[in-house]
Amino acid sequence: MQRRREHAITHEQAYLRIAILQPTLKIGQFMPNLHVIRREVDALIAAAPLDLVVLPEVFDGHPSPTDGNASRQFLQTLARSCDTHVVGGSILVTDPDGSKRNAAHVVHRSGEIIGRYDKRILFSTEADTRVAGNSVGLFEIDGFRVGALICADLWFPELGRELAGKIDLLAVPVKTSVPTDKNIEYARSVWHAMALTRGMENGFAVAVADWPESEHVMETAHGSGRTRQTHFTAGASCIIDPSHRPDIGRIQRVFQHGQEGVIRADINLAKLAAFRAYRTSVGLLPESEPAP
Repeated sequence: MQRRREHAITHEQAYLRIAILQPTLKIGQFMPNLHVIRREVDALIAAAPLDLVVLPEVFDGHPSPTDGNASRQFLQTLARSCDTHVVGGSILVTDPDGSKRNAAHVVHRSGEIIGRYDKRILFSTEADTRVAGNSVGLFEIDGFRVGALICADLWFPELGRELAGKIDLLAVPVKTSVPTDKNIEYARSVWHAMALTRGMENGFAVAVADWPESEHVMETAHGSGRTRQTHFTAGASCIIDPSHRPDIGRIQRVFQHGQEGVIRADINLAKLAAFRAYRTSVGLLPESEPAP
């Protein structure tokens, strides 16, 4: 077997090549969702190598609890076959003790699961069925530092601040959820503003991966009948790179109308470190940055 080439990020390379996916996904459509993701990542890698791909929250579309094994295996195969690290969105998992959690898995391009982050801020009815996480999402992948939050976690600035100086990139799998189509543009604008704020105030890049703007219908059994529920996703994916200050068009890259697609970016780690040094010099970041 041919030996896989070494991919460690070096100071000489100084770039972190990332992509976020905003693919067309459907609730309850497990295999079709995985086929869409695999096809899009294959196309990305064919165009140019990547160091990291970020997938949306609940990318597998499961509306009900599972043990998560099939979704984890998909992430491992995706990373290994496409030769890229993956922040595997999030999946609903059931742990051996029976607790159910919304968990993001960070997967090395070799297929090894480096670690897992459990969502800490449970949104709406999540709190009825899931247990909140209690650990910081902080990972090192071949020499670069990545943090993870999931969806509602980003609304709490202290969860971003605890990662300041410790990461180069914050990955945020998201599945926005609003009750009517009249809330879509509002939700997208708010998410873009939050991602921009977290990146600028903490001096790290931010990669948000969401579901596209769409309507979703869920039918669940209820007594002798079925209950029909509708919600909308907003397509709030974006990449924030504060090192491009003051060019706001390069600092924040978004899907203006929430359509499906991908965004790629090369994060210059040296420029990002220089931005953090500037923020520190004017008193807006802590005096010392912990060693990687």
